Amino acid sequence: MKILLVTNYQPPHMGGIEYAAVSLKRCWQDAGHQVTWLTTDIPRGGRASTPDNVRIPAANFFETLWQINSPLINPFSYPRIARLVAEHDAVSIHSLAPGLSTVTLFAALRRGKPTVATQHVGVIPMKAAFLGAVQKRFLCFAATWCTRRGALLTFVGNAVRAWFLQHAGVSRDSVVMTPAGIDQQDYHFVDEPERKQFRAKWQVDHNRFNVLFVGRFYEKKGLPLLREVALRCPDINFTLVGTGPIDPSAWDLPNIRTIGYVETSELRELYGSHDLFIMPSVGEGWPAVVPQAMACGLPCLISEETFQGFGQDSDRFLVCTRNVEVITNMLTEAAAGSIPVLENRRALSDYATATWDWKKTANIYLELFIKQSAAPPAHQQS
Repeated sequence: MKILLVTNYQPPHMGGIEYAAVSLKRCWQDAGHQVTWLTTDIPRGGRASTPDNVRIPAANFFETLWQINSPLINPFSYPRIARLVAEHDAVSIHSLAPGLSTVTLFAALRRGKPTVATQHVGVIPMKAAFLGAVQKRFLCFAATWCTRRGALLTFVGNAVRAWFLQHAGVSRDSVVMTPAGIDQQDYHFVDEPERKQFRAKWQVDHNRFNVLFVGRFYEKKGLPLLREVALRCPDINFTLVGTGPIDPSAWDLPNIRTIGYVETSELRELYGSHDLFIMPSVGEGWPAVVPQAMACGLPCLISEETFQGFGQDSDRFLVCTRNVEVITNMLTEAAAGSIPVLENRRALSDYATATWDWKKTANIYLELFIKQSAAPPAHQQS
């Protein structure tokens, strides 16, 4: 099968969608399928455009100004996008946010191609109320529009699925779960000898408690909360891995260090060398970095809103409200060794490996492509 994989961005832009795309592409190729990744040329300086990794010129000021992942593509690129759609057997779209993904979604449905659109996150809280209202209206419109024209809509988290069923009015017959997974070739348990080695490489102080964050530097990811928590916990070290509109290095806090984009192998090393992963976010589906961290044996502190994306086995996580005082107290307890879930890293890794696997999710997508291919002509709209 020839599969067109579509995302608005590509590494070194760091996010759950990009992690998912990398893993899905690998799984499909390992299964013998031909995959073309269609994305934008944002960020600059990433992998060059090639026949199997097509990068479309785009501008990114929406993300820069409002932390909205909606790159504006060059309108003259549409014929090229339409040709790519025509050349492939199935189309896997990731994100209903305006941009390359929705333009390709339109082209795919116009040609009646088997199409699966995956929404990874819910409505993102915005400072400006009108932007939040526009975002909600657009996502609801996009969801109902594409499903009525034959696309299947999938979600990685239960909370996002529930929101779309309630607010967008999509049919349950058009909705499927494609859960986030772990690429188990890349993310697996870090034993004590490796852990010691990785701590030395990344200069992680073994005499202090070390907390790791990985993701885009957005407000919705909880960066303002992390700043306040770091101020209150001067004896705890924080490593923030990622990039984005917020610049944590400008906070000038001695217990915070910032690392930009890292390769997959280095990310495993960072997971293995720290004591706790933190993600106090809102508006998520189910962040890929949480299963990744757990697979390496790293316990995770996540917000109640983020946990709802998974919604089970709460005893495997540290779940808290998005409150500075609450997070501070929990980190203080963790640093003192008072929280049992932090003690058995091997058990966390075994749980993650048994629970999340991108190979299983990749097979779900393949089954959906086949289902779409067999759909009657009534599902095909021109």
